[in-house]
Amino acid sequence: MIKVLFVDDQRLFREGVGALIAKTDDICVIGTADNGEAAIQQIAEKPPNVVLMDIHMPNLDGIKTTVYIKEHYPDIKVIMLTSDVEEDLVIRAISVGADGFLLKSLYADDLIRSIHDAFRGQIVLSGEVARILANKIRELTLDKKQIFAKRLENRGLHFSNRELDIAYLLMGGHTNKHIAQKLFLAEGTVKNYISEIYNKLNIRNRAEIIAFLRKIMR
Repeated sequence: MIKVLFVDDQRLFREGVGALIAKTDDICVIGTADNGEAAIQQIAEKPPNVVLMDIHMPNLDGIKTTVYIKEHYPDIKVIMLTSDVEEDLVIRAISVGADGFLLKSLYADDLIRSIHDAFRGQIVLSGEVARILANKIRELTLDKKQIFAKRLENRGLHFSNRELDIAYLLMGGHTNKHIAQKLFLAEGTVKNYISEIYNKLNIRNRAEIIAFLRKIMR
């Protein structure tokens, strides 16, 4: 039997998930808590196999509670729950040892399967969370200019290597003269490349071009 502690400050959600788990044959909720401090007290008295925990809670949030659990009870699996995906929180939760990160909007059978998978030592992630982590891994293996090129390609924008060099410097607010000096090109050549970039982006204003390119990199 997989013993679960469910931690969430929304009583209705706790009761709903508890009722759902009660229908299974091999999972049982051995306790509930509405914040991290209460969860830690319950774990000391009756350790669960898996903790399902909201990331946003009063007093002691899900991330800080996960840090404590992993330091004192490393064998307990912790699955974070959230209503909205925030990249920073996803990265922080995984980095402190969370065994999963799920959206509360997931289907009931997906939740049950995730509890089983986490209990068996697997990392469980909602699709959107997995996408965030995949993008982060890609960014760690690419330099900024490569990321810039990839994001342009994702928008159907294909630049030559030289256009990419100039667009990247243009995004940084460099003047045509500075771009020419940096790339060892004639200033007229730089102007021609910038005109081609204007055509590809269908934008005629330099400030708008810079704003558009910077938006891609955010």
